[in-house]
Amino acid sequence: MSDYKEQISKKRAELKEVFDNPVEDGKYSAEQKNAINGLNTELADLVDTANLEKSKAKNEKAMDTEVYASEEPQAGPTNIGEAFVKSAAYQNYKSDGVKGVDSTVGFSPMGYKTTLGAGTTNSFAPEVLRQPGILEKALRDPDAVIGLFDQIETDQNSFAYMEETTFTNAAAEQAEEATTAEGALDFTEQTAPIRKIGVFLPVTEELLADVSGIQGYVNSRLGTMMKLRLDSQLLSGDGTAPNIEGILDAGKTNVDTIAYGSYSGELKQLGALYQAITNIRTGGFVEPDAIIMHPNDWYQVVTSVSDFAGTSSAGYAAKNPLFVVGGGFGDAPQPRIWGIPVVPSSAIAENTVLVGRFGGGEAAHVVMRQGIDLAVSDSHSDFFLKGKLAIRATMRVGLAVYRQEAFSKITSF
Repeated sequence: MSDYKEQISKKRAELKEVFDNPVEDGKYSAEQKNAINGLNTELADLVDTANLEKSKAKNEKAMDTEVYASEEPQAGPTNIGEAFVKSAAYQNYKSDGVKGVDSTVGFSPMGYKTTLGAGTTNSFAPEVLRQPGILEKALRDPDAVIGLFDQIETDQNSFAYMEETTFTNAAAEQAEEATTAEGALDFTEQTAPIRKIGVFLPVTEELLADVSGIQGYVNSRLGTMMKLRLDSQLLSGDGTAPNIEGILDAGKTNVDTIAYGSYSGELKQLGALYQAITNIRTGGFVEPDAIIMHPNDWYQVVTSVSDFAGTSSAGYAAKNPLFVVGGGFGDAPQPRIWGIPVVPSSAIAENTVLVGRFGGGEAAHVVMRQGIDLAVSDSHSDFFLKGKLAIRATMRVGLAVYRQEAFSKITSF
């Protein structure tokens, strides 16, 4: 490399000498120009060659360094976990699934030979990924009964309405100049009280802050609790404050009642159901739109058998499944009998059936003063000191039954 440097220095000195001796008029002669071009070309070649040799030497030095580095001994593991991962036993198992390979990996201050896994004193259970969300407890449909009614709103603490209690139809044919008969209408103001239903859940501040979506989940379950209580009240509330007076309450004296124990029809339960439908048609002058019964009672209806009147010699087959006649089956049968939807729900007590006109507002309305309202506070008991919150749900609601005759209940079903 030093030879190239000397040659480059010599060429630069020659080139300088030419430039330092110009002609007298400041112009170079043709001979001088040729000498300058030749020296420039030779100098450029020398510089290129020197640079090439310099790069070559640098690359060779780098290669020597890599080889030397690869020959240095590798550092041993610095901890137990690294020792285990680098062991031949683990590598064989990882690559080929080979078990039973004994391996010793140097690790200071001690060798690590204890087996990891279940059945040992230091076993570590593998991580389990938990499915997101919460598997909610199975409950009856909270909207099964509530959804049958139409809903209206009020801003009062009670719902008043005028009921026509007298309807005297004196319409008749009359002779010429005869006196027209007088009809009569009379009204009575009725009032449905608005009642309050409420529930609260205690929740820690940490749970609300740390668990994603927990407040939405708590609010949803509070709403479910409220609706489950409301549908029970709409059916069976006894009317004593703060209870709603449900349709099945004994105070609803005009609700048709059939005692199944005294029913003598040959179609048994199917016949009693049709009798309730008929009583609504003749007493309430409306068409029933739903039948509510306990799932166990619905099972008895679906699987019931009975004898028809007469004898087999008269052409009647004994013990026919009567449900086939009353409701029928299809490819995807829906709970329905005598053409009316059935709502199997444990909201109603077993052995009691309610048939009626629930929707349309013709016979009844759910009256909502205040929908489900949620409030959060730490002022309950010692919640502030313990970092707990009370999430409370309340609603104010009533039931207005305009036409009790539009409902029929079957007892001891």
